[in-house]
Amino acid sequence: MKLFPDTTLPLIFFMSLVEFFGYTTSRPTSTSQGREGLKKLQHDMRRLSKLLTHGVNMSDMMRDFDRDLTSLPTLSYRAKDLKSLEVSSTLSDLYSGFKSFLFHLDWLQHEQEQQDTDFSKTKMISHYMKNISLKVLREIGTAPSEPIYPTLPPLNSYWNMYQATMEINKNLYLFCDWYTRALGVLNHRQ
Repeated sequence: MKLFPDTTLPLIFFMSLVEFFGYTTSRPTSTSQGREGLKKLQHDMRRLSKLLTHGVNMSDMMRDFDRDLTSLPTLSYRAKDLKSLEVSSTLSDLYSGFKSFLFHLDWLQHEQEQQDTDFSKTKMISHYMKNISLKVLREIGTAPSEPIYPTLPPLNSYWNMYQATMEINKNLYLFCDWYTRALGVLNHRQ
């Protein structure tokens, strides 16, 4: 086949477009980053755990207080459950749990603001969690259904606020610990 000089350049351009189009459309949309995405999420979860424990007495944080926020996400996993994890359901559960914790952190921040208490750490944790949530959402592709949020009572004393803060932080810390391990297992499997 003989090419004419005035048709060579457009032909190369269109062939390049076809190659580029095939490359961009052949990639999967969900869990697009695969192993690298899981590794980054695991790193982010570790950083969140460090942020939660920074400047906090761990024995205070792990203490059981009278106040019990039953609306916080609960973990009912055991070590043997790590063997049966699947990427999509684990990431969906992580995202849903984060949404619930963010709801509680927004409530706590509002209460701290009402009592003129420093809420900078709560705000920082919330901001960091929102960034991680966006990464998780990118990995799963579509958002799971929104959880139903309960009405939370006002915190009418500094002691109640301290208890609520410690309880949220403790549960979030345990949540992060579990999902850091889960992401590590899933990353290793990929």
